[in-house]
Amino acid sequence: MRGIGTVINVFTIVGGTLVGLIVGRYISERIRLTVEQAVGMTTLVLGIATAAKTDNIVFPLVSVVLGGIIGELLRVEERFETLGNWVRRKVEVKTQTGWLSRSSLTTLHPRFVEGFVTASLLFVIGPLAILGSVSDGMSQGIDQLILKSSLDFFAAMAFASTLGWGVAASAIPVAIYQGFWTIIGLAAGSVLSQYQIDAMTICGGLMLVGISLRLLDIKRIPVANLLPALVIAPALATVLHLFK
Repeated sequence: MRGIGTVINVFTIVGGTLVGLIVGRYISERIRLTVEQAVGMTTLVLGIATAAKTDNIVFPLVSVVLGGIIGELLRVEERFETLGNWVRRKVEVKTQTGWLSRSSLTTLHPRFVEGFVTASLLFVIGPLAILGSVSDGMSQGIDQLILKSSLDFFAAMAFASTLGWGVAASAIPVAIYQGFWTIIGLAAGSVLSQYQIDAMTICGGLMLVGISLRLLDIKRIPVANLLPALVIAPALATVLHLFK
């Protein structure tokens, strides 16, 4: 069934969050910090490795700069945080029905928005999200999304132990984003050329570096404002390709 890969991915994110929350209750703050730093370092290495695939740093630089300008004008990061707060308010309503006590909500959600934004960016950005979803839509298998789901499960487990329930809420943008690419693959077949996917992947790698700097508490970069670069990059790559 087309789209099953994204469904599996959503469940692994939620499942990883649940495991992280259960285990996280018995982990000291020092261990939680170590886990978050380990995830941050891994994200940094992955981002650098992905971004290093280019032999022309000017191209991704222009894409990210233009994307950042557009993102700032559109206030993407602010809108992301607004969405996170909206989801948090919806969760808080559940406390009135006994789904969670208010005290446990305070314990589990002190960094809800940060968990939502950080996990959403990490789980959405990357070549597997695009390639896997398009492949799923074209009925060419879900192997890539299964791999991504495995990675996301352990990442969600690590994030949830420090960032709380907001990590589970990141399954929403993941479902929307990957669902979009699955529909593209279903309707139009192979929509993106390899060089266009490579352009998006490289910019995504740079954004992963930005996320890692936030996780390592080095610099709080508004990475969400850079997201328009994922649209600009393949567009610029297409223009350059036409003039070759």
